[in-house]
This record gives sequence, structure tokens and C-alpha cells, in this order.
Amino acid sequence: MLAACGSASAPEPAADGGSLELAGSTWVLESYAEPDGAATPAVAEGDIGSLVFDASGGFSGSTGCNRIAGTYKQSDTSLTMQPGPMTLMACQGPAEAQESAVVAALPLVASFASGDTLALLDDQGQTLLTYSPGMTDVAGTSWQAAGVNNGKEAVVGLAGTSAITADFGTDGTLSGSGGCNTYSADFSTSGTDQITIGIIASTLMACPDDVMQSEQEYFTALGKVTTFQIDGATLTLRDDEGQTQVTLALVP
Repeated sequence: MLAACGSASAPEPAADGGSLELAGSTWVLESYAEPDGAATPAVAEGDIGSLVFDASGGFSGSTGCNRIAGTYKQSDTSLTMQPGPMTLMACQGPAEAQESAVVAALPLVASFASGDTLALLDDQGQTLLTYSPGMTDVAGTSWQAAGVNNGKEAVVGLAGTSAITADFGTDGTLSGSGGCNTYSADFSTSGTDQITIGIIASTLMACPDDVMQSEQEYFTALGKVTTFQIDGATLTLRDDEGQTQVTLALVP
């Protein structure tokens, strides 16, 4: 998913001579610029640096360690980005250096260039960050739950959540483990973010009460899902009111 970039030069503009409409696009960090302008390949282990532009003028993503969000304004190839809240996990080594570069670069973005990649540029036209296109479809991907909406406290990471899995087959079948029982259901997608999950069928094994509870909450949450968003190595499933029902991490 990550490709090393050997220079900080910007890609050519869109092939049709116009500019890319960023709203609705998702990207994976490919490289970041050092203070001397040299491009350093993004960290390939652990979390994946990412960037998602939504249609309402907001962006979200990952530095490769922490989650970050903010707002953006695009006019043709001009682009400004205003970072907002960010999680505060401790980062170490290459991930810390990458996060520092990403956080410092985003407020300096003045324009972008698009081709096979997306380059975010400063007001001198120098490349700050380079991104490659991210995944846009769930078919053929496998995930592990990170949080489930329990209907009471929004999305929480419960004991046993990591045992919950979701495999989206290329044949339109969703399958996996609810933490105790295996399950399957039909699914289909449409547009850029619409998803329909059919009736869930599962085995009937008995497990400890807390595991059974989290499994039932997961199945209930899946039944409410109408949209999806892939942000680097994170899949978010939401209901028709935009409330998050399940968050999942990509299984390599």
C-alpha cells in the first residue's frame, strides 16, 4: 500500500488539464519532506499515515501514530488546511519523526498537484507531503474490530472486541467472528460510500456472558450500517444518521 518516493518533486497536474476535486477522496501517505527538502518514505509498520477529504470541508486521517482532523478550503489547485483536534498517543522513533513532519506541514499547505499521486505544496511550490490513492472499496479486504457501538455509550472498545472480525469477500459475502460465533451475511455497495448488509446468520455456541453481550452488540450495530469510510488502515461503518457503529483495523 505504501510506495517509497525518491525525490520531493511534484507530480504533473490532472491529465485533462483541470484540477482534482478533493472532496470525497482518500489517500495514503507516501513520503514527507525533511527540513532540507529531501523526501523520506512514510513509515510502513503499524498504523498508516492517511488523509480523507469530506464533502463538507473537513478532513481527517492519521499521522501514522495519532488521529487528526481539521478543515480545508480548495479553489482549483489552491488549498489551505487548518488542523484541529488530534489524539495524544505517545509516538516513538520513525513514527514520532513522521508525525512531527506531518503536523508541521499541514498548516503550511498552499496548493496541490495531482497525477498518479497527490502532492501538498507550500507557498513556494515545494512539496511538503506526498500521498498515493487509498482504498475505496471493501470487497476483498479483512478487518479486526477496534470499537463497537453498544447503544449506550457510543463506540467503545470492550473486552473481546479484538476477537471480532469482518471479511468482505469479492462475492458479496461478509463473514467473520462475532467474538464467539462465526457469522455470515450478504453485502453490497453503491456510490462512493453506501453499503447494505443483509440478515446475519451465525452459529449458536455459548460463551461467557460478557463475550456474548459484546457479540450481540456487534451484530446489532452491523444491522444499522448504511455507509462506510476507509481511512488508511481504518474502516468506519456508520448508520443513516452518521453515527459510528463499528470501527475496524485492516488485517495485513
